[in-house]
Amino acid sequence: MSIKSRWLVAALSLAVSAISHADSVVTTVFNVYESQRSETLMVLSGVDGKVYKIKKEKDLLKKLNAMKGKVVSLSYVDNGSDLIMTNIRPVAPGEVDQRTMDLNHFQYNQLRTFAPTDLQSAESAQEIFDSMLNDGDLRRSQCFKRAHIWAYDMWSNLGIQSQKIFIFYASRFVMLEEDADWWFHVAPMVLVKGKEMVLDGTFMKAPISVEAWKSHFIRSDKVTCPIIDNYSKMGAPNAQYKKLCYLMKVPMYQFSPLTIEARDVQGADRNHWVLDELQDARRAFKGYETTYEGLDSGKPTTKY
Repeated sequence: MSIKSRWLVAALSLAVSAISHADSVVTTVFNVYESQRSETLMVLSGVDGKVYKIKKEKDLLKKLNAMKGKVVSLSYVDNGSDLIMTNIRPVAPGEVDQRTMDLNHFQYNQLRTFAPTDLQSAESAQEIFDSMLNDGDLRRSQCFKRAHIWAYDMWSNLGIQSQKIFIFYASRFVMLEEDADWWFHVAPMVLVKGKEMVLDGTFMKAPISVEAWKSHFIRSDKVTCPIIDNYSKMGAPNAQYKKLCYLMKVPMYQFSPLTIEARDVQGADRNHWVLDELQDARRAFKGYETTYEGLDSGKPTTKY
């Protein structure tokens, strides 16, 4: 190789290094997808929910499929738009302690604890709010699906554990409001220096306090909505007529009132993401086929 050629290769390597960031992660291979839009294989990581991509090859697809559910060491390069996988291998015996490492957030783990992330500034909360995907088309989406993807994006992209805040309209309120279309509303909620702030990208321009959020949807700042910790409390005698509304705070993993009811009434607890719910929720946004292609489980979902 000539001096000029070696100089060119070195220059290209420096250029790539300047725009890329190499790293590795120990994770489970939760699923493997073949892109329907490009010659790309996508590995869905169980530990962080991220999608790692690599050029499609027949032998490689077979190798990756054999790794589903297994713990691997995955090397990658972040080129600013995609996470490009450069190497993947099963971890060696004793290399990691799988009893203590939380490697798959797509399955229940009785040892997993949930602690909401406390952001250190209002500016950070606003930046997160401004980055939330929002196509503004209320005719084709539902609040609990938008909230689920927003919460998932905060977790998988930023490592933020958020909560959700539900407002349940009691029967008394629904009867008073002739134009009521829903009996509940939900949005993600984060802590900012210990204060709970709601990130409702559809109806607000900035993070807002729980009290202000409640007042907006109940159309009054004089109405009190009791905070309940169990879904069954709304079914207590006369509960639907004593108050106009109820508030409930739940971890980011809860998808809808049905999953909360399953937790509180049937004991079906969860501290993990459910892929089919994420696949359903992604359809709330325009261009979901490409934006969230890595969440496509291949199963049919409800169309709007």
